[in-house]
Amino acid sequence: MSDNEVDDFVIELEKKAQSILNENDRSKKYRAGVVALAQKAVALNDISYLEEAVRFTDHIIDMNNRSRAFVDIIKSTAKIAQNTANINLVRRSLELSDNTLDGLDTSHALEIIASTFVRVGMTMDDPAIIEESKKIADTIEYDTYRSMAWREIARTLHSMNDTSASLTAANKALDIIDSSNAISHMIYKVSAYVDLSRLFLEIGHVDATKECLIKASECAQRLDNEFDSSSIYQSIAEFQARMGVRTKDRTLFEAAVDSFNKVTQEFYRSSTRQTLHNIFIGADEKELIEHIYKHNNKNNIYQ
Repeated sequence: MSDNEVDDFVIELEKKAQSILNENDRSKKYRAGVVALAQKAVALNDISYLEEAVRFTDHIIDMNNRSRAFVDIIKSTAKIAQNTANINLVRRSLELSDNTLDGLDTSHALEIIASTFVRVGMTMDDPAIIEESKKIADTIEYDTYRSMAWREIARTLHSMNDTSASLTAANKALDIIDSSNAISHMIYKVSAYVDLSRLFLEIGHVDATKECLIKASECAQRLDNEFDSSSIYQSIAEFQARMGVRTKDRTLFEAAVDSFNKVTQEFYRSSTRQTLHNIFIGADEKELIEHIYKHNNKNNIYQ
C-alpha cells in the first residue's frame, strides 16, 4: 500500500471527526477511527495504519475508551507480527501496553502479547523468545487472562512436540484457575475448565481432561443465567461426545446425554441435539439417539 493511499484513508477519517463540534461526539468518532485503522492494518498487513491509529488516540478524551483503543491497536500489531514473524513488532505491542489502564485492559493486552511472543518464537525457532512469553504471562494480573496465556503457551509447545514443557504449562494454567478467588463471574471459570479439558486431551492426558470436565460441570451448576448455563452445557456435552469417540469410552456418550439434558434454552438445545445425533450415528449408538429425542419435551420448559 502506497503512502498516498494510507494518507487518503486517514485524511477522510480525520475530516469526518474534525467536522463534529461536540467534544464528546468527536472523541467517539476518533475512537471509531482507531477501530477502522486497526482493521485496515490487519487486512493489508500494513503497520502504517497502526501508527496513525496511535496518533488518533490523542483525541480520545475518555480514559477508558482510550485504553480500550490501545488494546485494539495491540491486537492488530500482534496479528501482523504473527503473520510476518516480526519480533520487533511484538516488542512494539509490549511498549504500547503501557498506555492501557491497569487491571482488565492491561491484563487483556498482555495476554495477547504473551501469546504472540510464543507463536513468533515457535516460527523463528527461538527458545529465548518463548521464555520471554512465559515471563510476560506471569506478570498478568487477572487470573482468567494469565491462565489463557499459559494455555496458549502449552498449545504452542505441544505443536513443537515438546510434550513435557507443554504439560508443565497446562498444569500451571490449571493451577491458576483452581486457586483463584478473584474470578468474579463464574462463567469465566467454567469456560476456562472447558478449554483446559480440550487442552489436556490435545496433549493426551485423559485423566486430567476428565478432571477438568468434572470441575466445569460442578461450576456450571452455580450459574444463575439460563443462557450462560445452556451455552456451557452445550460445550460440555459436545466435547464429552467427541472425546467418547476419540477414547472409545461409551460412558462419555452417556455423560454427554446427561449434560445435554441440562441445556434448557431451545437455541442451544436444538444445536446440541443435532451435534450429538451426528456423533452417535457415527458411533452406531441408536439407543442414545432415541434418548436425546425422547426427553425433548420433558426437560425443556422453554419450548
